[in-house]
Amino acid sequence: MDEATQRAADQAVLDAVLSFAATHPAPELDPFRDALAGWGTEWQPVPPAGLAAASLLDDATRAAPPATRALLDTHLAHRGTRCWEQSYKAADNVVGADMLAAYGFAEIVGRRGPFLSETVRAGIGLWGPGIAYPRHFHRAEEVYVVLSGSAAFALEGDPLLPRGPGEAVHVTPSRPHGFTTGPAPFAVFYIWKGGDLREISSFR
Repeated sequence: MDEATQRAADQAVLDAVLSFAATHPAPELDPFRDALAGWGTEWQPVPPAGLAAASLLDDATRAAPPATRALLDTHLAHRGTRCWEQSYKAADNVVGADMLAAYGFAEIVGRRGPFLSETVRAGIGLWGPGIAYPRHFHRAEEVYVVLSGSAAFALEGDPLLPRGPGEAVHVTPSRPHGFTTGPAPFAVFYIWKGGDLREISSFR
């Protein structure tokens, strides 16, 4: 893929992310909107990388309601241009093999770009059905907005919090949190701000 084509695909995804973050009504997004809108100005080409979890986009997009489908539609259209990643490896022994086989994320803004920022990180994450993401924590403040599917979120000190499309969860810095996905592919839009934007989470 030539650089101009990659830049155009990245810009289309960024535009969709910024529009979603600016207009989605969830109040949990409020502390993050200005940070994402002011992400910076620098772009770098990031080579695409595939991951099995990216195939979950098809079902997740079909199942999404109109309020969240546009963001997934854009990611689906540019799925092959994204760098799909995982934070954990089997050798880390912190998440199950089922999660490693069926999860991934694609960053659009952050320390590894393609739109570079040292203050905010954003992208989408995908998990398969019935995945337990154990409680973990990091210094960055985070918000999840569910795009498709459902999950029961476990935030330390609170009862389980079921969330579906359009609903959000705000996680304060260093607060342990995790979730268990429902019976369908689970897609989220996420934003981190503050702390080390590429910190590998600790578990407890």
